[in-house]
Amino acid sequence: MDKWIGEVLIVGGGPVGLLLGNLLGQQGIRCAVVEQRTEPLTQSRAIGVMPPSLCILKHLHLDRAFVDAGVRVDTALVHDERGILGKMEFCGLLGGYPFILSLPQAQTVRLLKEHLKCFPSVRYCTGTSVVGLMQSDRDVAIRLQQEREAICQASVVVGCDGIHSTVRNLVEIPSVERLYGLSFLMGDFEDNSGLNAEAHLFFTPRGSVESFPLPNQQRRWIVQTDRYMAESSEGFLADRVEALSGVDVRGSKQVWQSAFATRRMVCRQYSNGRVVLCGDAAHVTSPIGGQGMNTGFADAALLAQVLVAVLRCGASIRTLFRQYAYFRRRAFKEAMRRAEWGMWLGTRKGHLMSGLRSVLIKNVLLRPPVVHRLRDHFAMWTIPHQGLDLNAQHGKGS
Repeated sequence: MDKWIGEVLIVGGGPVGLLLGNLLGQQGIRCAVVEQRTEPLTQSRAIGVMPPSLCILKHLHLDRAFVDAGVRVDTALVHDERGILGKMEFCGLLGGYPFILSLPQAQTVRLLKEHLKCFPSVRYCTGTSVVGLMQSDRDVAIRLQQEREAICQASVVVGCDGIHSTVRNLVEIPSVERLYGLSFLMGDFEDNSGLNAEAHLFFTPRGSVESFPLPNQQRRWIVQTDRYMAESSEGFLADRVEALSGVDVRGSKQVWQSAFATRRMVCRQYSNGRVVLCGDAAHVTSPIGGQGMNTGFADAALLAQVLVAVLRCGASIRTLFRQYAYFRRRAFKEAMRRAEWGMWLGTRKGHLMSGLRSVLIKNVLLRPPVVHRLRDHFAMWTIPHQGLDLNAQHGKGS
């Protein structure tokens, strides 16, 4: 990347950074998105796009493209070791998107990156790392490393570079982290299960299984494991799926797998001067429940509004960054509490706890009116301060 002078430099070309680049480009903000990777993303951890995120994408006229590329999940069935406990139907959701969209992260990145070409004020650069920065009251000087080092200038730098954020470390923003001590193994298979376009959750005395449809006749399986398994023997995941859910996927081709341990992380502050954090650089929650990327999308939506107010209307950057942090920390804490509650309930082992869980799910959680509130809960409509006045669109106050 040659020497560049602009308004906003976004570090990190994942879903959140690309969404922010699109939102700023739509407003004519001169920005650049720099990404360390040079090859397209092929592995996809995040797959759930929630209705509030689709509302954000609608402002970019991208919601239809996302829906057409993904799988609409309008029903989730819940099982224990004896059979089906009940179901949750998303078809009653308001807001124009009565489903959860299943779309691999690699496709989300592809669609957002392609759409950046619509905005001449936005540059996208791969193979580019941030190696230093120095800020003044008026701008930030950034040292970038590509084939050679270059010094660029921006009014604001946004760190969208994930849990191991270089930007966060360079400006010394402190964070607090907690490990939950739970481990999972997930993988994508060609789908011959006959489970159709439905989500299936299996809660058993020996552990839990989650399963979601994917595009291209594939299906994701996520199993609870007794320990973190960076490597596993061939066929282990398929055997574990059958042991816990009773579904035989051993005859289906496995496309990919990855292990993860659950954790949470949140920064004590979201900005330092003219440098601000967004998405996983600012906070990380358990992947269980699919709230992480969607919380980052809502961060980007609100931050885009803040940056336009600062750069186009002369609003106070210190005041608006403080308000951005206040609202998005509240939203993250609510998402985190929900993820922790769902993870705690779903991962209890032993026949006693499993039996009590089954009674609670069957007789309370999946019965009206509780199931209708849970439907909005899982679709993330009840998370406060989504940005872009989404609660008003959904017919709710903030």
